[in-house]
Amino acid sequence: MANTQRLFNFVLIAFCGTWLLSKGLSGPLLILLLGIAFVGHLKKENQFQVQFIHVTWLLLFVLYCSSLFWSRTPDWSALERKLALLALPLLFCFKWKNPLPIAQMWLAHTIACLVLIVIAYYDAIMCQLTLGNSVRCFSTTYFSQVHHPSYFSVFLIFSIIGLLLGKVAWFRVKARWISWLLILIFASMHLHLGTLAGIIALGLVLMIFAIYYSIQNYGTTKSIFVGSLILMLSILLALLSKDIRADAQNATNFTRSYLENPKAFVEGRKEPLQGNEVRLILWTASIELGSAHPFGLGLGGLEPALSKKLIAWGYPQQAKKEFNPHNQFLQIWNEIGYIGLLLFVGLLAFYNQAFYNKRQLSGLLLSLVFIVFCLFESILQRESGIVFFLCWFTALSYWPKNATT
Repeated sequence: MANTQRLFNFVLIAFCGTWLLSKGLSGPLLILLLGIAFVGHLKKENQFQVQFIHVTWLLLFVLYCSSLFWSRTPDWSALERKLALLALPLLFCFKWKNPLPIAQMWLAHTIACLVLIVIAYYDAIMCQLTLGNSVRCFSTTYFSQVHHPSYFSVFLIFSIIGLLLGKVAWFRVKARWISWLLILIFASMHLHLGTLAGIIALGLVLMIFAIYYSIQNYGTTKSIFVGSLILMLSILLALLSKDIRADAQNATNFTRSYLENPKAFVEGRKEPLQGNEVRLILWTASIELGSAHPFGLGLGGLEPALSKKLIAWGYPQQAKKEFNPHNQFLQIWNEIGYIGLLLFVGLLAFYNQAFYNKRQLSGLLLSLVFIVFCLFESILQRESGIVFFLCWFTALSYWPKNATT
């Protein structure tokens, strides 16, 4: 292996772990990686090959840039967060002669997740000592202060996928019980994080894994039964948490009330609102805005428009928080219109087709997790989501068929 690629691999592995602990390092490390890749290209140690699947991310970035010119309140600073849509696909267009160190990258990510758990417990204990029982120090944002709980959940689930499939360096050559212990630890963190999307995604990942690997020994019918049983057990275990149980009950009640009379629901609630109430109201407002603006409101134009809707419906306190729609599909539709939404849906289809053709279960599971979170969060609105998903989608699409599962 050429020395330039050795350096590139070392920095790439470091990037996959260190940026999780310090988000500010993502930009400098990406610039360093691009510089090393370019030097390797000058030395003819890699080839620059643009893949159509990567071009889709670039087109999304171009749309976001263009939307600033028709936005009534253009947010140029938000474009900085979108730079990963350009940088990471560009980075993985440099094709080295040797494969990427995916297993080592996954190991760095997993170790960083362990460190994040230690930090989370430290923050929660300090919170408890300072504030006592006045707040839920071991739940949601008090527990996960480095990253929003939804992103922390994504990171943990991705580590679980790697451990389940035996794709994490070091762990894959050790006794299997070590991986299962770590999977149990990572899964149990969701009792603290309390993210509905995370619990659903984790349950689906475990169910599909059980079906995929038991079907070879027990047949299709028994495997589906085992997988479904694991999904139900995952949900039951999650409901052991009082916070999660209350959240699930509220979500059920609010949804039932909303379906009975959507107009009365969105205009008849009383502040302060709970999270699930807010989501239903925001989704309704976003659908109305998307229908009224076929080309989108532009980057920076959505939040003021949502706030205006909330004020008109009688929620001034919520309007001050400048919420996003909490749904990535609605977010893209509202910002860059039908063209952006079709491009995004097509991008997901391209990736899933590519992962399926390679029989790459890890990529398909990552895509499943991404779609679940997109339904409940604007997951690409923060640097945590953009950098993570762009990095791993593009890296796994780089992986050759004979090296994947």
